Parts: sequence; C-alpha cells; structure tokens
Amino acid sequence: MKVVIIGAVAAGLTAAYGLKRNMKDVDITIIEKQKDISYGACGFPYYIEGLIDDGDTLISKHVETVISDGMDLRILNEAVKVDFPHKTVRVRDLQSKNEYDISYDKLVIATGGKSNKLKTFSGMKGVFQLNTLEDATSIRKFLDEKTPKKAVIIGGGNKGIELLETMTLRGIDTKVIELQNRILEIYDADIADLLYQELKGEGHEIFLGEMIQSAIADEKTGFVRKIITDKRELEVDIVIESIGIKPNTDFLEGTELDMDKGAIITDRYGRTNIEDVYAGGDCALIYNHVEMRNKYLPLGTNANKIGKLIALSIAGKAPEFKGVQGGALMKSLGYELAINGINEQTAKNSGLDFETVLVRTRNKPNYYPKSSDLYVKLIYLKADGKLIGAQIFGKEGSGLRIQGLAVAIYAGLTVFDLEYLDFGYIPPLNSVWDSINVAAGKAAAKMRRK
Repeated sequence: MKVVIIGAVAAGLTAAYGLKRNMKDVDITIIEKQKDISYGACGFPYYIEGLIDDGDTLISKHVETVISDGMDLRILNEAVKVDFPHKTVRVRDLQSKNEYDISYDKLVIATGGKSNKLKTFSGMKGVFQLNTLEDATSIRKFLDEKTPKKAVIIGGGNKGIELLETMTLRGIDTKVIELQNRILEIYDADIADLLYQELKGEGHEIFLGEMIQSAIADEKTGFVRKIITDKRELEVDIVIESIGIKPNTDFLEGTELDMDKGAIITDRYGRTNIEDVYAGGDCALIYNHVEMRNKYLPLGTNANKIGKLIALSIAGKAPEFKGVQGGALMKSLGYELAINGINEQTAKNSGLDFETVLVRTRNKPNYYPKSSDLYVKLIYLKADGKLIGAQIFGKEGSGLRIQGLAVAIYAGLTVFDLEYLDFGYIPPLNSVWDSINVAAGKAAAKMRRK
C-alpha cells in the first residue's frame, strides 16, 4: 500500500509511525514544505524565554531519523494541488521550483494551521507571528541580537498571555492589546477575570476592548516603532501577533473535499467524505463528545491523537474512540488555568439546562507554608448533576487538578459521585477535603434544595 502524508509535524508524523508499527507492507512518502519537522510547538514560549537553550531539543524526530526508519521524507516540498479522482498530489520542490506528481492509495492531509495576520503591519520589520519552529527561532534571534526594550503582544488568548510571561522574564517592558473586553475567551469570564485582576494588580498592562488602527515604522530601517489604537499610542521595538490560526488548506479550495471555513470535515477517525482520504490536526475538525459535534480545536494533544487513530484506521485496527473534550492548560507569571469539557456560553448555545458553582478553596491546609487560593468551577446538568465542564484557577501546581475532572467528564460522573470521591491527601499537596470534593459538595447541595 502506498500512503502519501502531507505534513510532518504532529498529526502527520504520528500517523506515519503508527502505520510503520501496524502494517507490514506500506510505502510511506511524507511531503513537508518546512525544513523543520516533528517539533513541540507548545514549548516555543520557553525556548524564546531561554529556559530551553537549544531549539533542536524541541524536535521529537529529526529528518535523518525518519529517513533511516524507512520513510521517504521530502522536506522543502509543498503540496500545491490534489487530484482526488486520479489519486495524485501535485508537489512543488521549493528549492528547484520544479513540480511533479505523486500517486497514492491512501492520502493523509496534515497540513496544520497558519497564523492570522493584521494588514496593519504589512512589510514592517520586527513584527512576528508564532506558529512554527522557524518563527520561534526568528523571535529569539531578534531578542538576542536587537535587545528590544518595549514589546506589544497582540491578542489576549492563551498564547498571548503566555508570551506576556516570556517577554517579561526576558526583562522587556511588555503590553498586551486585546480587541475583546476580556482575555482568554475559551474560559468563562469569571475565571479569566481572576487572572486578569491578578496580573493587573501586579502592574502588567493588558488593554482590553482596543482596536489597532495603524502602525508606524522607522523610515530608514523599516522596523516598527509605534502602534496607534483607538485609545492610545504605544512606542514599540517588537510586535508579536497572536490572534489565532486558521486551517492551512488553501490549496484544497474548489475540490470535492468537504470543509467548514477551511477546516476539513472528518469522522472520529479522520476519514473525510472522499474514500481513502484522511485528515487531522490543525487543518481539520475533530469530534467533541461533550458537545456531540465536530469542532475546530487546534491543539497538539488533539493532533497527536487523531494521527494515531488515522494510522490504526488505515491498518484496519481502529479502536473505540469517544472523541475529545476540549481539555487545555495554561501558565503565566506564577498562575495556572485549566479547562475541560464545555464552558457556560457553549452550554447556552447548545440549549442545555445546566447549573454552575464557583468555589474558592485552598490548595493546601491554611497552616501549611505557601498555601494559596484555588478556584474550582463546575458546570453540570440540572436534571441529574452530570458534569459537563470544569475550570480551575490558582497558583503554580493548580492546573493539574483538572485531570481528575477530565476523567469525571469522560466517564459521565455526577456531582454526587464527586462529593465524597476518595482522593489521596497529604498537607504539602492538598487539603483533607480536596477542592474537587468541596466544589462538588456545593453543587450537590444546590441540587438537593430543588
């Protein structure tokens, strides 16, 4: 069997190695337009910060390794067209500029996503996005060589707030501009505001509800020097745009492939509407079992899962897969947030009859040194108390508390199940009544008062 995989980062390379492990007679060709492959994008902020010294350590599989493992990996080659009826991919060699066709029996599309950009900064130097290892390396090189003093992060999502930490720890005066009236839109406003208030109280400048109107570059050097919003002017030496990504599927427009706003529509195993064609990662939708629908969730965890499932599906060994549930973690400047399942807005949009509780607990007993507040929010159905969403906010070490709640959501547990669940206890790590017990107990009490 001849399998062609377009993309060699998370989903693509996971699929490739899954095929090698599960099939005897398989010929794998991987097309990748970048020179870098198989990198851990979630580590970029820590590489830019300098906590990770060598960007090469972010690479899980190097080009030479993949080739020595028996796969035909072609870097700096870009897929520019797919002829689905004839099962061929048109490829452009980015060095020679020559184009050629390659045939397939099975095709895996794992082209990832590409950064959104503002036209405001078109042609200006010192303006970056952060989506690839090359992007991360360029930012770090700029910081090392140009030693900027003032930075602006555009976008107050997870990556933008993580980059606030990155740049601050490098000693750079950093400001965040967010178009919406709040940060971290995947979280509920009451949880996101806890972080916003803490950061604001510590002197970090995050400007909400501001629109960028223009920017000015140095006439001689071309480097960005000023940003003008509808509320202020900011001097700047470096700008990082962090305003989301979109599926990298332009080359598939106008084909028979079903897509939704550029994201390829698939089933739970990455199968598309075209026979023998699969897709996964940031270029495709993925099934969210809590919402019971496909959703665009561009996360490395999801890309790795679907890559493995695609391989098993092609090999005829597809396991039972319920779907993902929107789990995410973030850390910035000593604080952590975590989410799993659905948030309030999604529950409302889905027409669910639900209730919520938000409790402030302690991550350790009051008498134990460095104990601190830990907030837990639960979203559950009014009918039976079934947990459908959870969020956590606290200082370092808090985020991983979400993992127990992730299992509860996956298993369909109720707040009554969690109220007396037997968690382990030791003062350095948690309280005798675990924070999850406390939150579930409050929710159960509300249920009983009906």
